[in-house]
Amino acid sequence: MIKTKSVAVVFSLGLVLVIMWPVHQNWAENPKDDFPLSYYPMFSHKRKTTHSLPYFVGYDASGQRYCIPYKYVGPGGFNQVRRQINKRARAGNVEKITKKVARRLAKCKDAPLNNLVRVEMVRGKYDLDEYFLTDNKSPIKEKVYAYQNIEK
Repeated sequence: MIKTKSVAVVFSLGLVLVIMWPVHQNWAENPKDDFPLSYYPMFSHKRKTTHSLPYFVGYDASGQRYCIPYKYVGPGGFNQVRRQINKRARAGNVEKITKKVARRLAKCKDAPLNNLVRVEMVRGKYDLDEYFLTDNKSPIKEKVYAYQNIEK
């Protein structure tokens, strides 16, 4: 227990200096991140302005486009399914998972997904500033990896 103000001030200043010490890594040529005293490179590193990722979209008979929820792609949570999609896309094994998604959508009773006639696995490239700072959620470009008609 600290009994005097001067000891408390010295202790507090020392603690603040220890916590702030990693900040100097932001200006180092080869910064080193060291837990628990971290300069948080995940927040301070420059990121690309675009990002591409694979995902599934479906189309109804009139050509209306719908994003396919992750629960129709595979078991598990969102991040687990996203990793499964990425792994299949990198391996080039996309037809099998696309057929599986089409079979699951064929059994779907929920509108509007119950009206889909085709599903596609695509890779979309997005401008992150445009996506997060405006209402424009459209990809810059998109490449279709595989498609499958949905047979009910």
